Amino acid sequence: MQLISDKIEAERKFLVDVVGELPQCRVLEIFQTYLMAENGENRRIRKITENGESVFIKTTKRALSSFERIEKEWVISSEEYEELMHYANPEKITIHKIRRGFLWDNRYLELDSFICPKLSHCLLEIEDVTKETIFSFPPFLKVLDEVTDNPSYYNANIANKR
Repeated sequence: MQLISDKIEAERKFLVDVVGELPQCRVLEIFQTYLMAENGENRRIRKITENGESVFIKTTKRALSSFERIEKEWVISSEEYEELMHYANPEKITIHKIRRGFLWDNRYLELDSFICPKLSHCLLEIEDVTKETIFSFPPFLKVLDEVTDNPSYYNANIANKR
C-alpha cells in the first residue's frame, strides 16, 4: 500500500441539476464500497476507471466538522481491493457513480451523477474552501441547495441500505 494523501479535507457540497452543456470534463466511473468502521474512522475502497484503466484506492476519514475531515488515501492493488471487499459493511450498498471534473473560476469542481443508488439530482463538490468562501457557479448548473451540513447527502449515508 502506498500512501498518496494525508490531509485535512475541507469541502462544500451542493445539490444541482445540469441545465446546459458541460465544458470538457475528466470523466471517472467510480465504484465505492464502505468497509466496517474502525477506531471511529469511516473506511472505504474505490475502483476508479478512466479511459479503460482502473486504479484502486483505500481511504480513511475522521470527521472534524461537517465540512472538514482528516483524510488518508492509499493506492492498493486489485488483489488488495478484492481482499478488502470481504470486509464490506453489510448495512451499505456499493455506490456506482460517474464523476465529471472540470475547471471553473480557477477551481476544480467535481459533479457526481449517481447510478446506484439512483438520485434525482447531482452533487457538486468544491474542495479547499471555507464556509465563508465566495465563488461563482457555472451557468450550466442550477443550484438547488447547499447540502454541506445535511448528513443525508454524505456518501456514507447515501450508501445505507433502505
